[in-house]
Amino acid sequence: MLRPAPTSKYARDLNRLRKRHIDLKPLDEVMQLILDDTVESIEELKRRHNMHTLSGEWKGSDECHVANAGDWLLIWCTTDDLAIFQRTGSHDDLFG
Repeated sequence: MLRPAPTSKYARDLNRLRKRHIDLKPLDEVMQLILDDTVESIEELKRRHNMHTLSGEWKGSDECHVANAGDWLLIWCTTDDLAIFQRTGSHDDLFG
C-alpha cells in the first residue's frame, strides 16, 4: 500500500473544487484505488477510469478520469512507497 503525498498545487486544486461545491467522494474512491496499489486496483483504474501514462511535460505521471466524469482528471506519479498526487480538475484547469 502506498502513502499519499499531495503537492501544494494539488491542495489548491482541491480548494477550487470545494469552492465549486463538487462532491469529493468519487475522488476519494479513485485515490484509494491508487493507494491500494494492487493488480486488481490498477486494472479497475484502467477499465473504469481510463488510466494512462502521460508524455511530454507530464512524462512519468499517470492520469485517470474521476468517476468516469468526462472532464474531471487526476494526475499522479508513484515512487517505491508514495503516491504523489500532483493535480486534479478539468482539462481547462490543468492544461489551460
